[in-house]
Amino acid sequence: MSDSKVRLFTGGPIRTVEPFGVVEAVLIAGDRIVATGSRSDCEAAAVDTPELVDLDGATMLPGFVDAHTHPLMLGQCASWADLTGAASVDEVVKILREHAETLPADGPIRGFGYDHHRLGTDDAQPTAADLDRVSRDRPVEMMHASGHGYVVNSTSLRDAGISASTQTPEGGRLDRLADGTPNGVVFDAACDLLTGPGGVKITNHGPNLHLPETPEVLDGMLDLGQRMLTEAGITSVGDCQVTEREMTNWLRARDAGRLNLRVSMMILSSHLHLLEDLGIGSVLGDDDLSIAGVKLYTDGALTAGMAYVPCGCSVNHRPGTVYHDAEEFTDLLVRAHRMGLQTCTHSQGPIPIGMVIDAIAEAQRLHPRTDVRHRIEHCGFPTDEHIERIAELGIVPVPQPTHVFQYGEGARRDYGEIAERMYPSGLFDKAGIPVVLSSDVPVSMPNVFLAMWAAVTRKTSNGSTLGPDCSIDRQTALRGYTIEGARAMHRSNVVGSIAPGKYADFAVVTGDPITCDLDGMPDLKVLQTWRSGNPLQP
Repeated sequence: MSDSKVRLFTGGPIRTVEPFGVVEAVLIAGDRIVATGSRSDCEAAAVDTPELVDLDGATMLPGFVDAHTHPLMLGQCASWADLTGAASVDEVVKILREHAETLPADGPIRGFGYDHHRLGTDDAQPTAADLDRVSRDRPVEMMHASGHGYVVNSTSLRDAGISASTQTPEGGRLDRLADGTPNGVVFDAACDLLTGPGGVKITNHGPNLHLPETPEVLDGMLDLGQRMLTEAGITSVGDCQVTEREMTNWLRARDAGRLNLRVSMMILSSHLHLLEDLGIGSVLGDDDLSIAGVKLYTDGALTAGMAYVPCGCSVNHRPGTVYHDAEEFTDLLVRAHRMGLQTCTHSQGPIPIGMVIDAIAEAQRLHPRTDVRHRIEHCGFPTDEHIERIAELGIVPVPQPTHVFQYGEGARRDYGEIAERMYPSGLFDKAGIPVVLSSDVPVSMPNVFLAMWAAVTRKTSNGSTLGPDCSIDRQTALRGYTIEGARAMHRSNVVGSIAPGKYADFAVVTGDPITCDLDGMPDLKVLQTWRSGNPLQP
């Protein structure tokens, strides 16, 4: 809850974002911004004598808005062994063994963030045999950096009842040895097999993130995920895969006073019938926590080499994962649209992106609505024709530029020349489409300035440039993580810029991302995060 203090911020550049410019001072009362402009104008607008907050040369920006996140999953993965830097299977095994020494002796050993492109295995996935080197007595489970699948050891396969007779679920990947025995690679819809008899099941509606955990452990994971986001200056998020686990977790946090983010929940399409049965036909909730729309999937993860790009995967020779055929997908999207709900669809390959665009056009034909802002999450490899239609239909793409930096080289190997168009923010901008930037945490960690830098430079981790014509300028990048992110979530009336009437949500940072040395942009640090007029950590 906000107190009723009147505060005057001054002493450093204050970027309002919309309109785009710099002001000398900001006056807040309680949880709202009252005035912006010169110090004298703000002092004149104060009813009571304000408390002075000296920025001491630091830059104030609007609280960042990350339109595509998974906060519970972020805390979950941050609680596991960190495999993001692993450069070989031997190193993966070493990290997991060391992590096991910090855990109770009888529980599972889990890790997150391995990238098979970096392991020196000719881009092949590790297998159960590799993880059996960590333990043959305990389940060992590691999630791919994409979040779309796992490699598990033989004990985990046995405990889950996965054997040669197990059928590969529709929309799933279950790799096998020559004799048909599963080899430990479990991706996309097949992840349902790992969640246990009473666990969350989502069938062919997406990858299942939900390994068994107690409510108490989940509460701690959500608290950690929120803290990591707010420490990055992020104050508003879209949670882009909400099932019963995330819903109950958010409600427990709200009721216990532990909700530190503004959260727009996108309910996974596997639960669409429940929304229909309850008659939820519009946004439900408030500015702190709301059911905002429906999340859908068309294909697999670009970063895992599983985007649906037929004949385009040059190394693995896989066309990718498809979750729904066009008819089933269109039915899902039209039903959500008819209810009055925004949709956010994970779509990477050109054919799936076209399927989403066609479904949105059909939904609008059947049930005309204004300013729906249906979204395409990631929007990996759109064609020029797709971009034209996205602009015509008012669709909002939501890409993640940090993935270009982290995973761009793997995309080049997997998809060839088409990878140059990976997450083409610059092409969206040229077409007059609002540019939104986001993180998809934990697929990339919450580092707004690294994301902005990646969107501007299009640099990959080895220093090469991926699709330079897809870059944007700094102003567009900052707007993408503030006002355009808010607009993508229908929240621009309350957050996303520093303007009278909006919530006093701010990030105070060490430098100005618009004027700092470009190569120094990723090194900018968040000094303070304010939400509703109150300082959060740090």
